[in-house]
Amino acid sequence: MATGSVHKSSDLVKDYDCGACEEKHFEKSAEFFCNTCLKLFCGECINLHNQLYEKHVSFGRGDMNKWPLSKKTEDFLQICQVHKGEKLKMFCHGHSQLCCTSCVLLSHRQCKAVTLISETGTRLSTDLQQFAVKIETAIKELKQLQSTREGNINYVDYSFSELLQEVRDVRQKLNASLDELEKVTIKELEDARTAMKDSLKIDVDNCIRLKDELKQLTEAVQELDDKKNKEELSFIAGRKCMDKAQESEKFLKRNCVNIECSIMFQTNTDLEHFLVKQLSLGKIVKGRQSMAFQLNPDKVITLKGKSEHDITHIK
Repeated sequence: MATGSVHKSSDLVKDYDCGACEEKHFEKSAEFFCNTCLKLFCGECINLHNQLYEKHVSFGRGDMNKWPLSKKTEDFLQICQVHKGEKLKMFCHGHSQLCCTSCVLLSHRQCKAVTLISETGTRLSTDLQQFAVKIETAIKELKQLQSTREGNINYVDYSFSELLQEVRDVRQKLNASLDELEKVTIKELEDARTAMKDSLKIDVDNCIRLKDELKQLTEAVQELDDKKNKEELSFIAGRKCMDKAQESEKFLKRNCVNIECSIMFQTNTDLEHFLVKQLSLGKIVKGRQSMAFQLNPDKVITLKGKSEHDITHIK
């Protein structure tokens, strides 16, 4: 039987191996088919064959329509796509489906019209040429769709890069806004610290001043106790002592030593809660548009049809 292999680089082009070379365990493409021997030969082997069998009729690649199907093609057609390794032997008329033995046992045991392909093939006429035209058309359309989808993939990558930069720009703007809020808050904090320190410094200075003045008055009173005939100075000292004592008492009442001075910070919880509730920096919208519209938004789009859908029930 003729043997052959399918080249993956071509969709439908089949090649055949020389049978004589294959028996010697190396591959070589066949160039001729002997219709008498029903074997394939390469250029070298066909010369030897013709010397031995001058009356045998052989066909070159120009008459490949007279060559047999390659083994790869036969296997491709006969092997069940569901149960690999099993051949298609039956046809279910009810499901219009080719079946292997496993298909019949698993899925078509209840079907009444299951016949052998050898019997069915003679009754069902098929226009292979018409199918070939349909297949070629489908291949062209698939290639076109593949090309379009590959373009879609490239555009998705392009739009991803563009939108990624937009996301980062939004983050930069938010960072800048937060930096500004931080700067303003720190400025308010520094102003509060300065104002409080200035106020406390005044109290400290007053404490020092009153202590010094009271200390001087104490020393003056002690000195006057040792002197006689100083009634006027004693009166003045006593009056000053009373005035300074009253001033000190009032100052101490106004500034209770038990009060702690501190700076408080209250977080803007509205801002914090708002950011916590956000799921992302923005909304990602996914859509499938025609590449022509995506790449050229100014192009006129022709409406070929429309459909209406009720989406009120969709949550």
